[in-house]
Amino acid sequence: MDCSLWVLMAFSWLTDLSNIFESFLPQLLTYPNPIDPLNGDAAALYLHKPEEYKKKVQEYVQKYATEEALREQEHVESSSESSMSDFSEDEAQDMEL
Repeated sequence: MDCSLWVLMAFSWLTDLSNIFESFLPQLLTYPNPIDPLNGDAAALYLHKPEEYKKKVQEYVQKYATEEALREQEHVESSSESSMSDFSEDEAQDMEL
């Protein structure tokens, strides 16, 4: 069964957010379904080379899911954002919204 369909069937208005965060998501992350994957390469690695899979997950956590990685990403985003102040008054007048 497709995971998204299962989620829709399992969700009810009686389900509160704490149940989702304390039970559902940890179960989903602890026991992934490699038979119906969103990422085929990760599923194949999980099934056939579990140690390499664990190593890759640890690398991704360090790269994308740490406070340091978040600070770096925020710095990159804030330095690449443009504002109207980047343009002269004449350039800004010629721009259409």
